[in-house]
This record gives sequence, structure tokens and C-alpha cells, in this order.
Amino acid sequence: MTTILEVEQLKTRFRTDNGVVSVVDGVDFSIHAGETLGIVGESGCGKSVTSLSIMRLLPPNGKIEGEIRFNGKNILDLTEKEMQSVRGNEIAMIFQEPMTSLNPLHTVGRQIEEAIILHMKLDKAEAKKRAISLLKAVGMPRAEEIYEEFPHQLSGGMRQRVMIAMAMGCNPKLIIADEPTTALDVTIQAQILDLMREVKEKTGTSIMLITHDLGVVAEMCDRVIVMYAGQVVEETDVDTLFENPKHPYTIGLMNSIPELDDEREYLDTIPGTVPLPHQMPKGCRFAPRCSQAMAICHEKPPELLQLNGHKCRCWLYAEEGEQQ
Repeated sequence: MTTILEVEQLKTRFRTDNGVVSVVDGVDFSIHAGETLGIVGESGCGKSVTSLSIMRLLPPNGKIEGEIRFNGKNILDLTEKEMQSVRGNEIAMIFQEPMTSLNPLHTVGRQIEEAIILHMKLDKAEAKKRAISLLKAVGMPRAEEIYEEFPHQLSGGMRQRVMIAMAMGCNPKLIIADEPTTALDVTIQAQILDLMREVKEKTGTSIMLITHDLGVVAEMCDRVIVMYAGQVVEETDVDTLFENPKHPYTIGLMNSIPELDDEREYLDTIPGTVPLPHQMPKGCRFAPRCSQAMAICHEKPPELLQLNGHKCRCWLYAEEGEQQ
């Protein structure tokens, strides 16, 4: 299976009033051609910063270390001009809130055309034709009219469809979708997920799907990475994750999912919150919230262990696992 993206020891740091803090700390993963990789975790776990690091879209106070190899080239070695030819062309991104990602001063058509004209070298008439065909491909009614409209004239679901059309514009090899359905109601969510699945099947593009919704993961993903406090704490295929979650954090996330026949008055919760980047605990980062924490958990950080194709960062499996 062809690997299109390899991330090795990714560390993303920011200069802040509290000094330099690590938001992503030693993350490793890969994405294969035609695969959907899910990245899950609570807010503040480093999921979005990981995606912005891959796109090299960090603010000036951010610094990236490690390797991000796309089609064998380390993205971090590219000049900004070379990176511009990758963004929107070979790697596209769908953001969480389309209203803040679309330019309110330009029509929908102009915004879809921008990357097409830049990367595919089409003239205005050809770009317009492609933009309208993309709007139709994402199930947009009145595509010719919507081409002329502004983002504020569209509903949230329609704006997200525009974002997907923009992402598909240049037939990218990888689409990074950062919580693409969070701001949408449930019926529109289902339509957007169906649309993304259809795009993947038709074009063979790979998808990196960032979400905190395990229902979305079950429906969309082939493999899953669970992140906590800037680190990967578990990685396996989607079926194994739901049948046999290993890390206490993952188990906590699973237990908090409501079920139709659930008669409990209250859902299970994980006590506490994700630690702030400048206040990381000494040992395992999840230990202060973990019901199974041992003495060593508070003293020494665990390594990411290999457990028969299932990776887990936890002292509970120290004897049976091999260090990565």
C-alpha cells in the first residue's frame, strides 16, 4: 500500500507569555493512498495544530520540528513559494467553520476558481465551467446562481459544500478535514459525511479526518489515532478500536457515548480537563484523570508500545508491549 504522508516526531511549539510551550509533542503517523485516517480527542489535545503544521499555516510565534514527508518530500524543507504549489493543489483543507474561512467580499464562484486558475492554469471561462461542475458534484441546487452569490447568502450546510467543492478543485491527493460537521445540524452532518465518502470513492483521494465525534469515526474511518495532551496515546484500525479499546482515555471516551437502549440517568464522564501546555504533569499526561493510574504513572512518562499491530501509550501494557 502506497504511503502518501508520513509524519515523524512532529513537535509544534509556540512562544507565549508563559514561555515556549509544546502543543504537539513527538507525534508519528502515516496515511496511505485512498485511506481515511481519523484523529480524535477532546478540545485542546493538539488535533487542529497537527493539521495546521502539515499545511504550514501556523502564526509567526509557532515553530515546527520533525519531518512531514508528502510523496517522499519533507514539507518542512520547502520554500514558502514551493509550499504554495502544494496547498490547495496536492493537499487541500476543509475548515471547521466555513463562514470564517470564506471571504465575505468575494462570490462563491470566484473563491472556487482561485485555486483552479492558479494551479491548473485554466482560463476564466474554463475555470467557471469547472467551478459550476464542482458545485453540482457536491449536490448544490441552482449551481449557476450560487456561483454568483456571496457566502452570507448561503446556509451553513451549503457553505460547507462550497468548502468541499473548493477542496476538490484541483483533484488533491490528500484532503484534511478539521471537524467538518461540528457546526451543522444532524441531518446536514449526515449529508456532508455521505458527500465526503462519495468524493473519496470517486477520486481515490486520502482523507485525514479530525473530530471529537466517535460516531463520525465509526462511519468514516479506516484507521484511528487517539490524541491526548499533544501525544498519540492509541492507534489501530477502526474495528479494533471499538471492539477492544486499550488506553484508559479511549475507554473513557467510548463510555461517554450515549446508546439508544441506555437507561442510565447520567452518562459516564472523564473527570478533570486536558492539561494546559505549560502545566503538563510529570509522568503520564493522563494520570491525574485516570482511574487505573499506578505510582509509576505519576513519575515516568510511558512510551508508545506496539501490541500486535495496536499501539498504546500506557504503563498497563508495559510487560506485553514492544517500545516503538
